[in-house]
Amino acid sequence: MKNTRRRSFALYILVFGFLFGLGVFTFKLATNADTWALSSINRHVSGMGLSSSGKVLDKSNVILAQSVDNKRVYHTDDKIRRAMLHTVGDSTSQITTSIQNLYRADLYGYNFITGINCPSFLTTRKNIKLTLDSEVCKVALERLGSNRGAVAVYNYKTGNIICMVCTPTYDPYNPPIIKDDTDGPYAGAYLNKVLSSNYTPGSTFKIITSTCGIENIPNIDSKVFNCSKTFKVDNADITCLSGHGDIVFKNAFAKSCNIYFAKLAIELGADKMTSASNALGFNKSFNINKAQTKPSKYDVSSASNYYLGWSGVGQYNDLVNPMHMLMLMGAIANDGTAVMPNMIEDITSDNTFSFFPNSYKKAEDVSFMSKETAGKLKEIMRHAVKTSYGDTLFKDLSICAKTGTAEVGEEKTPHAWMVGFATNEENPLAFVVVAENAGSGLKSAAPIAKAVMEAAAK
Repeated sequence: MKNTRRRSFALYILVFGFLFGLGVFTFKLATNADTWALSSINRHVSGMGLSSSGKVLDKSNVILAQSVDNKRVYHTDDKIRRAMLHTVGDSTSQITTSIQNLYRADLYGYNFITGINCPSFLTTRKNIKLTLDSEVCKVALERLGSNRGAVAVYNYKTGNIICMVCTPTYDPYNPPIIKDDTDGPYAGAYLNKVLSSNYTPGSTFKIITSTCGIENIPNIDSKVFNCSKTFKVDNADITCLSGHGDIVFKNAFAKSCNIYFAKLAIELGADKMTSASNALGFNKSFNINKAQTKPSKYDVSSASNYYLGWSGVGQYNDLVNPMHMLMLMGAIANDGTAVMPNMIEDITSDNTFSFFPNSYKKAEDVSFMSKETAGKLKEIMRHAVKTSYGDTLFKDLSICAKTGTAEVGEEKTPHAWMVGFATNEENPLAFVVVAENAGSGLKSAAPIAKAVMEAAAK
């Protein structure tokens, strides 16, 4: 009798294990079948490539990629091909965050029932219309010139990404062979830097330090610190480009006073600075049309007051992802809530007779701060433009902005930043510009932002 029980028990375990394994396999098959079927190791698919796939179009229905006579064909303008590369992708699938890689199942016409071998009259391949404007992206590429970097613009009311360009880039008709350890002209060319990189933010991080100050110091407007060009902490100097004397919050922001924001960060303390940064989306990634952004980083867990001070200025080990910064600009402009960026306007079937649904789903919006905090940040960023950058920089857009000059090593030229948004109701646009090793944010990043914002506003 005991042997029978033991055998029955062992049989139950085996049956349970079998059913559990079958369930796991079925789940993975349902969720990963397209990835398995369209993997580069699948010789049938690899040989076919994108040669018979759907179209990728910009917001104005300009065809950016299509298949003609069993060949993948891209836009005739080489500047538009290079400007749209990191969004559209090329035929080698090296850019993992590109539309042609992330949405290859839709473009190929894969579905769980028929795979990719559907009869032509029942084809399930799809065309993908983007929210991006290829002409605005072309302007961004031209203005970046020889600079490496990233530029992005989006509508903070709808979430539609208008422009997303990064360099170095290349012509999809002539993809380079890039080694991991290369430092040549195409180093990093497979990387969409808007989504998949992070940079030392420099003074643009003063927006985050300001947020922490606004939320924790009731009288922040009248808070005065003295700037005498150097501030000794832990027997080391935090420095500022100018000696501002006694200076209040909004003027310190407009003049980008390092010492004011270093002292403010030290007074707030590591815990409050960390809490505020985490609430603003640091140390996490965001899902942008199946692509995960690289997390922005803020970590002062082992920082002395000296390094805590520098972290409040946007140095130390601070790192910011451009798309995340764009979302923060959208949140400030939109009363504290960021409408999630989106680069797909629509996915439609090549065949009007289609039972297969689209795989596109817009992500939920993110609340980063209160309406009151957003209003105060908008006020000081507008003041910075009026008093430090000049309203003539942006034509009729009523811009709120912050520049940054991020130190990235003693032997290297700083990165140039400018971030901001338009308050003009007709053009609810936010922007981020990073020009690597280009020097002053005002001198190098601002002209790029001006040109791209004016092009987007048209």
